[in-house]
Amino acid sequence: MKKTLLTLASVPLMMSLTATPLFAGTVTGNLGVTLTIGAGCEVIGGNSTGAVNQFGTLSFGEYSSLANIINSQSTDAAGTGNLQLLCTTGTPFTVGLDNGLNAAAGQRRMAGTGGAFIVYNLYQEPARTTLWAPGTPLAGTGTGTPVNLIVYGQVPSQATPAAGTYTDTVTMIITW
Repeated sequence: MKKTLLTLASVPLMMSLTATPLFAGTVTGNLGVTLTIGAGCEVIGGNSTGAVNQFGTLSFGEYSSLANIINSQSTDAAGTGNLQLLCTTGTPFTVGLDNGLNAAAGQRRMAGTGGAFIVYNLYQEPARTTLWAPGTPLAGTGTGTPVNLIVYGQVPSQATPAAGTYTDTVTMIITW
């Protein structure tokens, strides 16, 4: 009788040690997916050198005389296209320009060697009728597609200074 009890008592233990058959199954559930679009803008066509953004160049070229008006327009930092601004739809933005490093009495000037200057103006549109002056920013509202940021320049007729390279640096301020 003792042997039978011992054998019967060990049956559940032995059954627990045997392999339990596995069955194929399927479980379904939901996965939440989100993306938040924040209001903002991205400058396309610029680059940065350290802590300074480079938004392009406006080159008037090379001339031997300033007897005639010289027009030009800006290019992106690579010199291959236009600087662009991409803002989320409905985001208001402004693009301002300061007077540059060499301005006098509100007039932008490129500086050369020996204290010589060449005056120039910047405009918001190709007709060159709306000056792009400090306090007169270009304003717009984002559409979700890139907008060209072209600065139109003009050197008015003036006395021609000594030969050399004349430069200025204008800061572009983009706000949204």
